[in-house]
Amino acid sequence: MNVEVLFFGQLRELTAVRQTTVGMNDGTRLVDLIEHLGEEYGDAFRHEVNTIRRLQILINGQQHTFLGGIEASLKDGDTVVFLPPIFGG
Repeated sequence: MNVEVLFFGQLRELTAVRQTTVGMNDGTRLVDLIEHLGEEYGDAFRHEVNTIRRLQILINGQQHTFLGGIEASLKDGDTVVFLPPIFGG
């Protein structure tokens, strides 16, 4: 199955991509996708995902916390967005 992944903010800078398609096995959970992305983009990606306060992860436009958290199931064609908070002044 294929999952579209979009990165914003410092995660876009870290991965050097805005969007990517990731091939995963059926039955993949969000936590599996995050682990896969950590393997692809390295320890810096893992660190950022684990330490960004108020990181929003959206699955098809819905917050992952309402879909089972990191245990949320993914399916073919899903779009996962990693959206760090944006500060400005």
